Amino acid sequence: MSGRIDTHIHALPPAYLAAVNAAGGDPSGFPSPEWSLDATVKLMDNISTSIGILSVSAPGASIAGSGEDGRKLARTLNSDLADRINKSSTEKRLGFFGVLPDWQDVDGTVSEIEFLYQQQRLCHGVTVFTSYGGKLLGDPAFKPIWEKLQGHKVLIFLHPTGLDVTPKLIASTLPQPIVDYPLATTRAAVDLVLTGTLHACPDVDVILSHAGGTLPFLATRVLGTLNIPALADAVAVDYETAQADFARFYYDTALSSSPTQLGGLLDFADPSHILFGSDFPYCPDPLIELQVLSYEGFVASHPRGSFLAPEVLRGNSMALLKKHSQGSDPNWDYEVKRMMHESKM
Repeated sequence: MSGRIDTHIHALPPAYLAAVNAAGGDPSGFPSPEWSLDATVKLMDNISTSIGILSVSAPGASIAGSGEDGRKLARTLNSDLADRINKSSTEKRLGFFGVLPDWQDVDGTVSEIEFLYQQQRLCHGVTVFTSYGGKLLGDPAFKPIWEKLQGHKVLIFLHPTGLDVTPKLIASTLPQPIVDYPLATTRAAVDLVLTGTLHACPDVDVILSHAGGTLPFLATRVLGTLNIPALADAVAVDYETAQADFARFYYDTALSSSPTQLGGLLDFADPSHILFGSDFPYCPDPLIELQVLSYEGFVASHPRGSFLAPEVLRGNSMALLKKHSQGSDPNWDYEVKRMMHESKM
């Protein structure tokens, strides 16, 4: 059978782990999981995933700073990911989102986009984090980067990164990815819309991680403020433009498979913009399998469950990835040899 397409599945190559360890660990407070290509393929088999698009999670190349070391790490990781997707053992089941330097290094980021789209020409998009150096993505300093992304009609996988809040950890122990990452995604998405950044890039598509964080619940609240003249006059777009731009986002289901989450997403988003995501290996195998079972239960029992059927999400992902293909695609027709229920027998 043709299985899932997972657009939210992470890789932790040796160079990245070395950089994280050299920095004293993941600054989010979340422990770095063990990772291997074999473990990735095994997880894919176990949950009936045929195609996975690898990405490096937060903080990405920013862990090495916003200078030359960050540029070198981004290039090393892009070369590593390119080599991995071409390994014969993976049977052309993998693609990847390219790694960019810290956006505070505007020239380095523009240069790496050029490398990915003019020289390497293998990625299906790039991973972008929700903020860099205390600046949200619509900051004017990042305009040259957006112009380059628009020029290449790039697909963006928008992944949250740490928030500069006090206290940093809830209950003195809870890592930021648990609560603060969804909030970071919401802040970044709203900023892209209200600054007019997304509107200025009509050929750029953006996937929001984790069902968009809290965006499905707060977007109407944001739109409502545009009926207040003092607030509406301070942003770059009017109500109708903002509403249309919110509708452009895509959403993955990583760590977002409860009836409340999926139902809320369907209330807000176009069903054709919803994609499957696992968040492996930061989300461990047993939890991913529970997430899949919850999702499958929603599909089977909810009145609108058919809108999120596996074949629908697969079609959504394939259409988006093909739209942004550079010509080096995974084997879309790969037949999954193992299914989740078989792996438990």
